[in-house]
Formats: sequence, C-alpha cells, structure tokens
Amino acid sequence: MSRIVKDLSGKLWQMEKMRIGQGEQEGFHVLPAERQGVIFSWNYASVPGDVYTDLQRAGELDDLYYGRNMHKAKWVQEYEWWYVRSFNVSEEMKGKKIHLEFEGVDYSCTVWLNGNLLGSHEGMFSPFSFEVSAYLNFDKWAGGSNQLVVKLDPPPKNFRNVGGKKVNFSGDYFTGLVPFGIWRPVRLIATDSVRIVSHRTESILKDEGASVQVQLELDNMAADAQTVQVHVALKGHNFESAVSTYSVEVTVQPGVQEAQVLVDVADAQLWWPWDLGTPSLYDIEITVRQHEQELDRVEDRIGIRDIKMEMNPGFTAEESEYPWTFVINGKRTFLRSACWGGQPSFLYGRNSDKKYEHLLKLVKEANMNNLRIFGWHPPEIQTFYRLCDELGITVWTNFTFSTQAFSNDPAFVDSVTKECIEIVKLRRNHPSNIYWMGGEEVFFTDAHVESGNKELMEAIGAAIAPYTNVPYGLASPLSNEFGQSMGFKPKESQHANEHYYGGGRSFMEEYYPALDCSIVPELTAASAPAIESLKKFIPENELWPMGPSWGYHWADLDILQGLNLEVFGDKRMDSLEQFVESTQIAQGTILQFALELYRRRKPRMSGVSLCHFITHWPDIKWGLVDYYGLKKLSFDYVRTSYQPLLPSLEFSRRRWKQGETFQGGLWIVNDIHDDHNGLTLEWTLRNHLGDVASEGAVEVNVPSNSSAKYAAIDWQVDADAAGQFTIALVLKRGEEVLANNDYVLLIGDQAEAKRIVNEHLDETRKLRDEFGHSYYRYNPELWELE
Repeated sequence: MSRIVKDLSGKLWQMEKMRIGQGEQEGFHVLPAERQGVIFSWNYASVPGDVYTDLQRAGELDDLYYGRNMHKAKWVQEYEWWYVRSFNVSEEMKGKKIHLEFEGVDYSCTVWLNGNLLGSHEGMFSPFSFEVSAYLNFDKWAGGSNQLVVKLDPPPKNFRNVGGKKVNFSGDYFTGLVPFGIWRPVRLIATDSVRIVSHRTESILKDEGASVQVQLELDNMAADAQTVQVHVALKGHNFESAVSTYSVEVTVQPGVQEAQVLVDVADAQLWWPWDLGTPSLYDIEITVRQHEQELDRVEDRIGIRDIKMEMNPGFTAEESEYPWTFVINGKRTFLRSACWGGQPSFLYGRNSDKKYEHLLKLVKEANMNNLRIFGWHPPEIQTFYRLCDELGITVWTNFTFSTQAFSNDPAFVDSVTKECIEIVKLRRNHPSNIYWMGGEEVFFTDAHVESGNKELMEAIGAAIAPYTNVPYGLASPLSNEFGQSMGFKPKESQHANEHYYGGGRSFMEEYYPALDCSIVPELTAASAPAIESLKKFIPENELWPMGPSWGYHWADLDILQGLNLEVFGDKRMDSLEQFVESTQIAQGTILQFALELYRRRKPRMSGVSLCHFITHWPDIKWGLVDYYGLKKLSFDYVRTSYQPLLPSLEFSRRRWKQGETFQGGLWIVNDIHDDHNGLTLEWTLRNHLGDVASEGAVEVNVPSNSSAKYAAIDWQVDADAAGQFTIALVLKRGEEVLANNDYVLLIGDQAEAKRIVNEHLDETRKLRDEFGHSYYRYNPELWELE
C-alpha cells in the first residue's frame, strides 16, 4: 500500500483548561505518553469538535442553546485549552515519509509531538501539516507510545482582525460567544519519497466528448531528482462507463513542483443541476509510480461541467457592468436559491453527516437549485459539497468577510488572501461549486466606503484566479446607496431585506416591485419555529407570556407582530399557538409574493436567494427549517413558488374593497430547457363564503426557459364580502397535473391596514429609542433589578 492513513480523529482525545502560559510553564507539552500520567483525569473530548461542546459533555457547562446560557459560557474564551491524544503507529508506516495533517483548527494553536515542538498555525480554514517521521515511536504501548499535544489559544474577539480567516461571531444574530476548537479531522499520512500534495481538475467541453485537465502538486522529499509516472483513471460513479486513462512521465526536482495530465473522455456524461439534467459524477484515481512501485495514490469524485457568466438582458451599460446570469454547460440558469444559514450547528462539535444528509434532501424537496453560503457563515465542509454534487444542487461560496470595515494593510491582505487560496483548493474540484464571492455587505455603510474593503475584495479575486476557473464576484450587494457612491452601477445586485427590517412599514406589494436589479442574493422573512422546538430552548416560564429568552434567540417581536398585522390585519397574540402558526404563514405569504415576482422577471433577473434555509442554533428568525430539522409552514409556500414549471398569479395588492374589481395576471414561468406544448392552465376563484365565483381555463404552449403572461382575471368583489377570497391555479397536460398554486387575498382597505401597521411600528420605536436595539426592550423589567 503506497499511502497509509491513520485517522487521529474520534473520541480518544482529552482536554483541560489552562491559564495563559500555565501549560508550558508546567511542562504539559513535554509529558511522555503515560497510561496513568497526569492527564488521566482530564475531560475526554471529540475531534472534530469544539471546546464548548466538550465542556457540556463533561458537565462543566449547561446546554448552551437553552435559555440565555451562552452568556454564562463566555469565561471559556479567556483561557488556553490543551488537547492531548496518545496513539500507536503501525509498523507498515516505518521507513516512509510521515506527515501529521490538520485539516482545520479554529483559530490559532501550537503543536507538539512527543515533546518536540512542531510549530504554530493561525487561520480556521487553512490546513497545515508537519513532517514527523523522525519524532514517532513504533513501540506498541497500552494506550499508545506517541503523545500529540495541541494548545488552543484563547480565540480572537475583534472580527475585523480575522475576517476571511475565521467564521463571523459578531452581528445582529450572534450572542458574542466565540467558537473555537479542533474543528476538522487530524491524520497521519505515510507515503514514499514522492507524494501528491494537491490536485485540481478542470473540464474542457468539446463538440464530441470532453477532456479533464488534472493539475498536480508533487512533493519530492528525496535529495535527488526523481523520474516518476503519473497515471490518471476516470470512471463513471453513478452511471456505467468505460475507464478513461492517461499516463505521463515526469521528472520531479527536490521540493514541490507542478505536473499536468490531460485525459480525454469519450461520450462524456456532464454534471447538471438536478432541474436541468442528471448530476453525473466520475471517480478519479491519481497514481504516482516509479519502477512499477506505487509511491502514492489519491482518489476523488468529480463532475464534468462548464460554468460561464453572461450579462442580464434589459440593462444598459450605465445600469449594470457585471454578468449575473449563470450559464451551466451552455444553458442559462435562474437561481432558485436560499442562503444556507449553516453549518447545521454554530458549535461544530454537534454537526454530523446525518444532519447534512437530512437538511440537503430538504433543499431539493423545496425545489431549490442553489445554496448561497454567505459571508456570515463559513465555507462548508467536504461532506456538504459532496452531497450537493450528488443531489445536483449548485453552491455559491462566499469568503468570511461580512459587514465590517476591513484593513487593506499589506500584511493583512497577504494573510487573508493565502487563507482564501486554501479555501479554494479544498473545494474547487466539486462540480456543485459554481461561484466564489469576496464579501457580504462590505460596501454597506459610510465606514465601508472609506475603508480598504474594495481593494481587499479585488485583491482576493486576483489571488484565487490562478487556482480556479470558477467565476468570482467582489461582494453583495453592489447597488445600494453606498455601493453606488463607490462607483458601482445601480442595477447590479441588491439585498431585499428592508421589508422585514421595516416590519411592514412599506407593504410587500410596494417594496418588492420597486427593487429593480439583476439579481437578489438575499431576501429576508422570519417566523417562530414549532412549539415542539421552542420548548427545547425556551424555559417553560418564558414560553408564554414571552420572556427574555425569546429576544435572546433573535426574536424581533415588534417586527413579527408588524408582519402579522400586514398579512392578517391582527397581531395574532391570543395564544402561543396562534402566534407561532401566524408568523409561519406570514413568512410563507411574503416569500410567495416576492419569489414569484422576481421569477416572473426572468431573464432580466437571474436569481433570488431567500434568507435563510436553516439556522445554526435554535432561533426565532429566518430559517424555513428550524435548528432541530423541522419544516415550518412557510417551507411549503417556498416549495410551491420554486416549482421549476410554475403557474403564478400577478396582483398589485392583497387587499380589495367591497365592490372593487380585482385584477390579476396569469403567468407561467418555465426554468426547464424544454418546450411544454398543449398544456391547460385552469383557475378557480372562491369568494368569502368559499363558493366558486369565477373560473376558467386557457390552452397554452410554454417555450423552453421562459416567463410570460397568458391570461387575466377580472372579478368584482361582492358588496357584502368580508374576510378573504382565494385563487387556485392548476397547470395540466391532459388529466396529468404538472403544477399548482394557491393564493389568499383579503377584503379590506389597504390604506387603513397600512395605517394600523405604522401606528404599531411608531409605538415600538419609542421603546427602541429608550432601550436601543437590545432585546431588553421587550422586557423592560430587566432594567429594574433589585
């Protein structure tokens, strides 16, 4: 066996708290691997993991996600945390070159092996390794003859200094607790004298077949040049195919150098997003041989696909200068997206493959073809991208620069661009990843305009360009007032968040249509999770009436009540059950209106991403799926509005007075690249009594990848009507139902409804003026402690 891997991850680690400097002062870094040594009574810990989860497991912390417990754990980030792992090494590794590899440590650490200082590292996302052949023992001791020691430094507290190198931990939906830990696997890897350090694959599509260009970093650890044969083999993973191979001879000088292999693939099966085709995947095996002896081998799974960007039609050069339409294998694609909102847990010691599998299946169930990992959250782990590859879900990956005025000091730029390069190298071979982006809301305030943010985002794009062919965008949004003041055009990207943050001061029918741009990478609407979930993190005595834990878990109660007023005409505060259900329906109603509006604008608009799909701790805010994996009622609204073939109702407002004539347009949006001819679009309007008041049907031919209006509804509201009326749309081929959609509209005075909402918001503003944005404003008694 050429490459031997010993996984040091798992549950055999131990950890302990140290005052800063205490561990080295007392010599914990030079302890021998003793079975009954001084670390015998340390807490057991898990790697990958995080410090807080290990402490909760040990009983030193209560559940951090319950009530307001996170604040009780802030003491943890004031200390060093020492992690120790004892292990034996297999005899088959003897005589090989052995590297100790860390895939990721958050945030900074120092490493010793058997008392030997290996080095230090800073940066959450960049892997690092040490050549340790000379330091290992091959004796077989009970409990292990080798001792690995990792000192975790106290985590940084000023995100401005570590943006791009650490996950965000400050902002309007964080508590201020800073996560840290050995968050990715640790391995020993033994190879012969020439090893594969990294590999990159790029697809070249041809009229017939395709080629895969494989670029390797080879490390010759011998003193002399070595001539080796590099062999690459490709075979279908989720389909039957012949094996495509190619070999090349390379002379590798001592040290690291590059080599390239071009493999032709006849009858290539392309990787497609699930709604455009099959996400075909290939297994790739890369082998390095010398004199018939295998020196190293790596295996991976890739897809053959091409990504390009095109300009959105309908805008002048003075309105938009950047391309925002994603073209996958030659087909223009509208992104039906959500901001991912993960990892599944903010405390990554609680994450698992099972959680990823469950949540990503729900993404596809919701008819989404894209997930946007925006800059408040970390670039995801390999499991996430692998599952997206398999499911045919495209991914837009941001680097972790978010809502801060960052420095353009050369030393800072150099350190973060190196981190971004490592992020790219770990993820670039996944066909699902179709876009890189520098920053999230980094052209968002006056301070950002005066900062070095623009120069930093440009430097990141230039730095990663040699390592990937996937397109890169500077940041989002570009076309808000601050972006425009920096020279960006007015019709690039916009975030559609002000309807939510305004609490309905501008109704959805006013706010969303006024936003005219190429793409909307973020659109917010919020709700409470199910009562079943609330009971897991809100103390019983705070459930109803609402106690401080609601605000602590990000519930914007004034806003949620305002949006209930907009959607229902009532705050819906009669009971906990009524409030929770109403917020979820309100969230769904708002998203239905906005998502369908922007989909009808294609191809002028090329994508929309709601915020968020999940949430990374138990919250009362944006996710369609709550922290515990339960779908909210709003999930079904989005699943319907994101149908690739969508019948959609266009209307100018939700409220219509008695005697007024409701007017609506009947549209069909087709994101599929196939014509749909001979279809029937049926509609049924039921009045306030539930009786059929109007119905009809129209025969339609729906072109490939299109959006068009096909019919209209005119109906006079009954003079004595009250409450609501509904409209149902059904799209059929013969008797087969292809898609359907349902709408609830209200009978009432739009201006009066808006007056009531604004009156509510004006009252709540008084509390905000007195108590600030703190959640204490929902419980003023917190200021009156005895």
